[in-house]
Amino acid sequence: MASLLDRLARRFGYVKPGRRRNYQAGKIDRLKSSWTTTALTSDETLRRYLRVLRARSREQAENNDYAKRFVALVKNNVVGPDGIILQARTRRTDTGVADKPANEAIEQAWKNWGQIGICDMTHTLSWVMIKQLFIQSVAVDGEVLVRKVKGRAAGPRFFALQFIDPELLDVHYNERRANGNFVRMGIEFNQWAQPVAYHIIDQDISQDSYVYAGRRYLRIPADEIIHSFLPERIGQKRGVPWMSTGMMRMQMLSGYEEAALVNARAGAAKMGFFTSEDGNGYPGDDEDADGNIITEAEPGTMEQLPNGVKFEAYDPTYPRGEFGDFIKACLRGISSGLGVSYNTLANDLEGVNYSSIRAGVLEDREAWKSLQNWMVTAFCKPVYESWLSVQLSFGLIKIGNSSLIQALEEKYKRVIWQPRRWAWVDPLKDIKASAEAIDRRICSVSDVIREQGRDPDDVFHEIAEEQKRMSDLGILDEMPKFPDVKTVNEKRIINGDEEIDGADAIYMPASDIPAIEIEKEES
Repeated sequence: MASLLDRLARRFGYVKPGRRRNYQAGKIDRLKSSWTTTALTSDETLRRYLRVLRARSREQAENNDYAKRFVALVKNNVVGPDGIILQARTRRTDTGVADKPANEAIEQAWKNWGQIGICDMTHTLSWVMIKQLFIQSVAVDGEVLVRKVKGRAAGPRFFALQFIDPELLDVHYNERRANGNFVRMGIEFNQWAQPVAYHIIDQDISQDSYVYAGRRYLRIPADEIIHSFLPERIGQKRGVPWMSTGMMRMQMLSGYEEAALVNARAGAAKMGFFTSEDGNGYPGDDEDADGNIITEAEPGTMEQLPNGVKFEAYDPTYPRGEFGDFIKACLRGISSGLGVSYNTLANDLEGVNYSSIRAGVLEDREAWKSLQNWMVTAFCKPVYESWLSVQLSFGLIKIGNSSLIQALEEKYKRVIWQPRRWAWVDPLKDIKASAEAIDRRICSVSDVIREQGRDPDDVFHEIAEEQKRMSDLGILDEMPKFPDVKTVNEKRIINGDEEIDGADAIYMPASDIPAIEIEKEES
């Protein structure tokens, strides 16, 4: 009877006090006494730790090999050598076809603006260098501030960018303003927590600055500032360095490696000690300029020491065999915190096979693609739209002698961004897979070209121009014709007859190919 009542009670949610579920992570005991029990808001956490985290992140990026490697990986994979390329996709309003003259004019004007001395207020950066500095700043500092400068002060194109050190956005500046807005960590927000202005520490003491709590600030409207970071918590107003979770381990590992290296060097340099019971020591054969004893040591020789002098060998055995395994274990944890694979961060391909390296590379590339998409949305797109508005207003984008019309600005905003792509892990297999996908109408040739990081229109024009040039020189007429290859019922067909492997096929007339029935090899 009691058992039946207990089952009914549990069914309706009534549990005896001794049987209630307990969360082990929520208990407070001697093993968890140092574990925090206070939940802080994102603002409180950043106000306490952001400046320290940023200072240590910058130090690691300058002095730690693995941190420097991580920053280089971010720059090389998110931006790459050519950057994220703009491809204009404007269409004519009357016919809906691509407006080729307008697209070419926009792309050429964008390339001209992106040269060194035009797009950056310091006249030292190109557009590709700006993007690399942008993503590096976000990775190291957790956030980046870029000011959009417009007008004649911006240079010949009336638009340029200016980087602002995030350290100048005072994390300790918090106040309630008379107009109802509030300032949190240097950023002024309205009642909906939308940025209204940025209060930057004024180091140059400009005329527009003001003094608050003994420090001079410059108020810059929010529409002039691009403040980019990857939010991790609700209500987060400032960015956190990406190396935050791995920095402590990187610092400790660096100290561990240094101690092991010094110990190994000392062991290799010092052979032993001479000792004596009376404390007079061993005079040696000579002394150097600093008074250090010099003792001759030649291979294959024996030496008799003075009476009372003994030799004690110095043979440190550390680092031993566990040194490498310990380093690997630490780097695996660090790489997890940084969001990259261990093999990529540590430059360690020992024992890696094709399947494992492919899986790791593909996972890394998906993470890089996510960061590329974020960078397009957070930085490239707002910069382009601001640039476009200025260029159209000054009539700087031209087709021949005619400028593009500012009234069609929304139409000219239709662009796509082509980020960098990577070489295939196994080119032959991936090319075959792409060709099969095109044959089965799963993807287009343009999709495959974009995966290589190129503009399909540029590739098509290049092929057409190349073929025309070769035809004009009579080269195409001298080249052997390629067979017509297609897939039918899972078999490879050449000129109506079957063959074993289309990749290794040699052109032969159909009449010379014997009729053979061979099924396609299973992958």
